[in-house]
Amino acid sequence: MFIVILGGGIDLNGNLPNHVYQRLDKAVQLYFDGIQKENIFIITSGKYSFLYDQLKRYPPITEAEKMAQYLLIKGIPKDKLLLEKKSKDSIGNAYYLKKDFFIPLKVDKAIIITSHFHLERIKYIFNKVFGKNYQFEFIGLQEKLAPDEESKVVNRQNEVLIKTKEILELMPDGDHDYLTKKLYKIKYYLEKRPAWVINFVAQGK
Repeated sequence: MFIVILGGGIDLNGNLPNHVYQRLDKAVQLYFDGIQKENIFIITSGKYSFLYDQLKRYPPITEAEKMAQYLLIKGIPKDKLLLEKKSKDSIGNAYYLKKDFFIPLKVDKAIIITSHFHLERIKYIFNKVFGKNYQFEFIGLQEKLAPDEESKVVNRQNEVLIKTKEILELMPDGDHDYLTKKLYKIKYYLEKRPAWVINFVAQGK
């Protein structure tokens, strides 16, 4: 079984936001609470946001690598860690996880860890990309946000969910190959969004 920790932003200095550490700590808890640890592997998922391509500046380390460093400090054995270092957004998380890990390793069950504000979109994406032959338990951790920040995060997630459904609406459930020539190349990924880069790119919100 996989425990998957989805990336949630990284800044230009290679720092992760607090909500990502919440996800990592939850994964550590689940691993050490597990009875059959020999059957459990943890995947950290994420390169960095595709919006960094607009800045032409990039973090010194991927989200997956930075998360893995923390898990090692917390006592997770190195041979229990798998790193997905290609994805630049949530659709990419699901696509590369399925293509590079779930299919080759013949795994069809996983716990997916994210934050509460991200949960609805993640459920939609994973169910769409993976299809009905996979079983997921989704965990959305509650993050404490200031009221003004929470409203901004909710509004952004609602906006991105609409865009996500537009991107995936023509894709048959489970047909991840549909994305092979589209991911990071269609209009949505190429649109200039300076406010998003400034306000959200490093924080994954």
